[in-house]
Amino acid sequence: MKRIETTDIYNKYQKAHDYLDKKGLVRKTNKNWDMYLGDQWKGLQTGGEELPMMNVIKPIIKYKVSTIAQNNMTANFTDSKGREELNDLFKILNEKFNQSWEKAKMDDVKWQMTKNAAVQGDSYALFYSQDTNDRPQILGNTSILFGDENIDELQNQPWIIIRERLRKKDVIEIAKRNKLSDMDISAIETDNDTEDEIFNKDEVSDKVTSYLYLEKKDGVVYMTKATRTVIYQPERPFIATRKNENAGQLTMYPIVQLRWEPAPNSMRGVSGVASLIPNQIELNKTLARRAVAVRLAAFPRIAYDKTAIEDPSVLDKVGAAVGVNGGAQSISQSIAYLNATNISSDAQQLFSDLLDQTRELDGAGDTAIGNINPARMSAEAIASVREQSQTPLNEQVRLNAQFVEDVALVWFDMWTTWNVDEFRKPATNPVGVPILDEGGMPVLVPYSKAELDNIKPSVRIDVSEDNRWTKVAEQQALDNLLEKGHISFDEYVELVPENSALPTGKIQKMMERRRAMQAEMEQTQGNMPPTTQSQNTQ
Repeated sequence: MKRIETTDIYNKYQKAHDYLDKKGLVRKTNKNWDMYLGDQWKGLQTGGEELPMMNVIKPIIKYKVSTIAQNNMTANFTDSKGREELNDLFKILNEKFNQSWEKAKMDDVKWQMTKNAAVQGDSYALFYSQDTNDRPQILGNTSILFGDENIDELQNQPWIIIRERLRKKDVIEIAKRNKLSDMDISAIETDNDTEDEIFNKDEVSDKVTSYLYLEKKDGVVYMTKATRTVIYQPERPFIATRKNENAGQLTMYPIVQLRWEPAPNSMRGVSGVASLIPNQIELNKTLARRAVAVRLAAFPRIAYDKTAIEDPSVLDKVGAAVGVNGGAQSISQSIAYLNATNISSDAQQLFSDLLDQTRELDGAGDTAIGNINPARMSAEAIASVREQSQTPLNEQVRLNAQFVEDVALVWFDMWTTWNVDEFRKPATNPVGVPILDEGGMPVLVPYSKAELDNIKPSVRIDVSEDNRWTKVAEQQALDNLLEKGHISFDEYVELVPENSALPTGKIQKMMERRRAMQAEMEQTQGNMPPTTQSQNTQ
């Protein structure tokens, strides 16, 4: 029976995999990474010669990724119905989100996923741990398969399969914990199924391909783990560890997607590398042709009569005597130099135009990437120019904000499933009067799972750009406020942006020492006898 169920899961995987094969997903993803990482002559037979290459793709993608990732994004839970009695709960949710975001190093995760999405088209984060402080697992786009590739909303998928390469002994250990028979355990065999792997094709340990199968049933996420022939973890609610009677079950897939650019009626995204590949290939070809042309025609070469020269090897030695066989012809007729010839500038012009236009049309020209003389423009003007040039990336910034929002909603589902006790409210008696403890403080009781499920919070994402030019512009604005007397110096130091050129930490310590000295002097004067104070005044 288990083998039939496993075969059903594997058949689903194989059917989805065949569909992606027709679309060429693995081949295209491999090619995109090769082009980005610089292996751009891969597969070409060159006889061992290293051909020249100028990688224009990598700096374009790195510029775009850094531009998007430098936007600070914060999620704020709010009540769409405006219920004031829930303000304390949403304050706890916002504090917990900020704490988990920092501890899970989600800024780094978002940066890595943005780069992966730019190269692959889409990237995924799997929140496999119950603790949202733990860093999620970043999945490659070739490792995740969907029940319906034409649905563009991940949470609406009928099922999801995540393909993993796990150590054989770990899989067997899980099978034993689930009390599988010896026959089923013996069927778990090491395999070499690394066809879809992008970076770890050459493994150093015994591994087996595992399929994590996720499916929603009656609004609850269920999981099954299987190899090709054995279900080694039977179906159960996703990580259904009960902490108390109020603990519920996940209603959302614990996976968040980040796409570089959506495609109509497709779960997958569009890569930012793919459109650059034809121009990159032509740039490399043009560069290689120019290199060959320069080697053939740009340097003088020697030509000689083999029958007249006794030892041709001395021709390239400085000051060596050249032996010549006797004959009527002169030395100039036996040895001559072929002068260098001029190479058409059309090749250089084509290369330069192709390079410049590729960068400009992809929104990564000199102005966009910040190649501006700061001596000729103010920081505010530079920030405005950069903001205008980065307009084409607004869609990617919005998709990053959507990623943060999706993370917040998945975390809320996880918190209200496994961490219900952390969310408490004031207890009331049957008539609604708050119950107080002996010290007169409100007694707090946990929310029930049903109450939290009915809250359905909204999530607002606050986005602020954070780069050196916005910081300089912000500090210039503060300088003007201080100069006009609208703020005090203490307020100015407090408002100066982080990582600015102003040593705010040292200034604050100096001001604290001054205040401490002033307070000490005032206390000393206050303890003096009145006559002494009068004499000091005189």
